[in-house]
Amino acid sequence: MKYSWIVIVLLLCACVSGPSPQQLAEQRLWEQQLLTHLSLYKYYPEQARLQGATGLVRAEFFVDARGNVSRQKIISYSGSELFVPAVQALISVASPVPAPPPSMLKDGEVQIVAPFLYCLEQGTCPRPTAGI
Repeated sequence: MKYSWIVIVLLLCACVSGPSPQQLAEQRLWEQQLLTHLSLYKYYPEQARLQGATGLVRAEFFVDARGNVSRQKIISYSGSELFVPAVQALISVASPVPAPPPSMLKDGEVQIVAPFLYCLEQGTCPRPTAGI
């Protein structure tokens, strides 16, 4: 069986009073919607598949109130560099993504830092670490 994983880590501003239970539920729902949406556009590059390559690409992108990705950058990668253009294309093509809840917006957008994990078989995936 072939596996390709996406893990989403959201960097959110800490509010003085903290989000309400309803806001937390909205955030979790949006995170799931975002993950599902991005998964629709993720692909395993053919050259990487032929080589049996695995990799991890950490990307940062910003989503505005309408779900448009305003900018993106690759923070780091490990494993095959073949996955870097695949992640860049994925983020571009997936826009617009589901619109985030207003409670998540800071200055009209939300910052996403996401490790995109690529592996062909479960158990062979590189592990995300703080340094990558």
